[in-house]
Amino acid sequence: MSATPPPPPSTAPASSGKGLHSRAYNRLIGACDKYVPAKMRPLWMHPAGPKTIFFWGPIVKWSLVIAGLSDLTRPADTISPNGCLALGATNLIWTRYSLVIIPKNYSLFAVNLFVSLTQLFQLGRAYNYRWEQSKLEKTGETKLAIEASL
Repeated sequence: MSATPPPPPSTAPASSGKGLHSRAYNRLIGACDKYVPAKMRPLWMHPAGPKTIFFWGPIVKWSLVIAGLSDLTRPADTISPNGCLALGATNLIWTRYSLVIIPKNYSLFAVNLFVSLTQLFQLGRAYNYRWEQSKLEKTGETKLAIEASL
């Protein structure tokens, strides 16, 4: 079984736009094309590779996962249940969408899944805190139940 060499770089521009940003992007990609090693060329030329938003969008979106993880240290009384629900639900929708589009984008799937999980966990913390607070109010205690939500 002989390995066929990767196809040569496309002469077509990476972006068909005519704006200043598109021209600069096309020049940058064109300059980088000749330095991509042969082993990396399949990734480079992939429809969801580094030349496309399908690659960079999920990379940048990981900052939402990092923010969600850092929010785990916040007190539960400062969590916005509506915000967590909105972010968690929309990312569940995008999780499904990332497996329906062509090409399937597994990096988009992973990042949306992790954003959803972190936000739904935060939502659980917020509702647990509110439930504990309502129990304390019924018994007449006034201390905060922040410890119970951690």
